[in-house]
Amino acid sequence: MEIPPTPDLTGAVRARITRRRAARRWLVVALAVVVVGIGIAMAVPDARSSILRFFGIGSVKIERVESLPASQEAPLTAGLGKAHTRADAEAIAGFRMVLPAFKGAPPSRYYAIRGALIATVIRNGPTPLLLTELKGEQTFLSKKFVDRNTRVEPAQVGAHEGLFLSGGRHVLQYLVSNGSQVHQLTTRFAGNVLLWFDGVRTYRLEGRVSLAEAIRLAHLITG
Repeated sequence: MEIPPTPDLTGAVRARITRRRAARRWLVVALAVVVVGIGIAMAVPDARSSILRFFGIGSVKIERVESLPASQEAPLTAGLGKAHTRADAEAIAGFRMVLPAFKGAPPSRYYAIRGALIATVIRNGPTPLLLTELKGEQTFLSKKFVDRNTRVEPAQVGAHEGLFLSGGRHVLQYLVSNGSQVHQLTTRFAGNVLLWFDGVRTYRLEGRVSLAEAIRLAHLITG
């Protein structure tokens, strides 16, 4: 994904910016470009059908399109393979999953993609929510397609910036790379989603949930 050049900064300022603050600044610049870029593209007839590749967070890339690609309704865990125990899923993914404190029994089914992702379904009362943790920013890619009916707004989870997608349905694709090729695992419609990135890991919480409630749950997950 190409991002337009950022404004010039002095060397002294650059030296004081940490990796996490640099990631946060990248997101702010990207969001600013999206607003301007979409306005320009929609004003030019030939550009209205073009994909605007301007924003994302962590391992999740978001593309705003004029019309959504063909997709279908599918379970929250579609494309994630068979279920595992938590220990087995963590061994496959290569990292330990961060989970909130549960009232009652914790989830019993976990899903993993080697070296990249762990996911499980948690419950907010009677509502199932898919919690996904993606390692790093490049080994795995979750791509979302949104149209003009989908609202994308900034969100704050503690000290970490995020994005909240709501309103119209959007399309989710899971893509995984083996180093030389990128393979598409699944394409499905997705509901409301909160995304946030802590500088090391990308978190994704999907389901029938408001922004305020999603942020409350996110604080339980990552503190």
